[in-house]
Amino acid sequence: LSVGISNAALPPGYEDQIYCPPGNCEIYTNPFGYVGAASSFSKCYDPETNVMSEGVWTGTETDVTTPDGWIEPQMCTAAQYSQCEVNTDCSTLISPGCSCYVSSSIHPYQACQENDCNLSGCTGNECGGYDGVCQPGFNGTGNTCMLEETDDIGNTTAPVPTPAPSSAALATASILISISSIITISSSISWIS
Repeated sequence: LSVGISNAALPPGYEDQIYCPPGNCEIYTNPFGYVGAASSFSKCYDPETNVMSEGVWTGTETDVTTPDGWIEPQMCTAAQYSQCEVNTDCSTLISPGCSCYVSSSIHPYQACQENDCNLSGCTGNECGGYDGVCQPGFNGTGNTCMLEETDDIGNTTAPVPTPAPSSAALATASILISISSIITISSSISWIS
């Protein structure tokens, strides 16, 4: 008997387009290597002020309206925003909760503030088997620091597709199959065979 939690991309119509304040472009950032909704990774970025912010997402299945004057941003060019040039610009760190994440030396991501970085309970080896690597941008966009799994001798084996964390409400709403459904399906299958 197994019950799973799913945090996948939303179906079409819920996050079809991001809108940002004027003068912003769109960036992709994914320090924990998660999979999930586009709004988890696509952010607004103001190259003039070096400030990243959340966008407003619209879709045909939502009643969300964009704030007056907000724009459909273009992806930031490499000149506007790039997290790395080479792999050494990306480093792995441990966050509270004992997860491994990647940060850029050019545009650092901090999972916590100095006085909130309680790593008690962490082993210090949470990033063993992972490297921070610089993934090239596409069509003139900037490079991105990503987590990748490594083998015992440090060779990259694959990008890290880990599920995004969820709130209690999302976890409750995301149960794939209820226990009663599993029992019903199991009973039906045994009578068919």
